[in-house]
Amino acid sequence: MNAETDDILPLPGYAFWDVKRENLDSSRDKGFIISRMSERGKFEDVLSVIAFYGKNETCQVLQNSKYLSRPGLFLAHTLLGLPLQDFKAYGTLKRH
Repeated sequence: MNAETDDILPLPGYAFWDVKRENLDSSRDKGFIISRMSERGKFEDVLSVIAFYGKNETCQVLQNSKYLSRPGLFLAHTLLGLPLQDFKAYGTLKRH
């Protein structure tokens, strides 16, 4: 990511430990960034992703994501105001 984007959307090392963050592009890699931040980021990171990409874009990416952890799915459901059934990952959750 370029220096200008890094100032707007910082990518924390604890969420992106396995990739070179400087090689990520906010447009090209938005699906990966949004999904990873919702899975591994802190609450503030998730909010910054929604602010950066917008609610509609974030919704689209997360709804079409085949895998979201239970906490990631319920956080997205709560923050974005979407029914759980609207997420593809909802069908893969183990029911208890």
